[in-house]
Amino acid sequence: MDHAAVPAFDFARFKRAFTGQDVAAWTACFADDGEWIEYRHRDPPRAPHVMKGQREIADHLALVRSSDVALEIEDEVIGPDRAAFRVWVTLRDGRRIVEHVIIHYADGRITRQVDVEAWD
Repeated sequence: MDHAAVPAFDFARFKRAFTGQDVAAWTACFADDGEWIEYRHRDPPRAPHVMKGQREIADHLALVRSSDVALEIEDEVIGPDRAAFRVWVTLRDGRRIVEHVIIHYADGRITRQVDVEAWD
């Protein structure tokens, strides 16, 4: 595959949208039919929280934005078709959530995101 002909995923733009919680820019990083899977403390591996399509993802991102949390990304490993990184979420009461995330992308947009979370 000629990677020069395929639009590259702009991780720096994604990180700015993510940490700045710019819902429009963040949503635009996902493919129209993108999928986001979260393994959370209340959603066991047999039944993860799954969002499909830009609309569901945008609704979730708007909820994150309205929840008044701080988001940080660190330890990025970025490849031609996927990236992995750690997310720190700081809640209003000071508790933290740590997430390990893998995103898969094609044509410059996220096609699949998988998060595994651990809560304080």
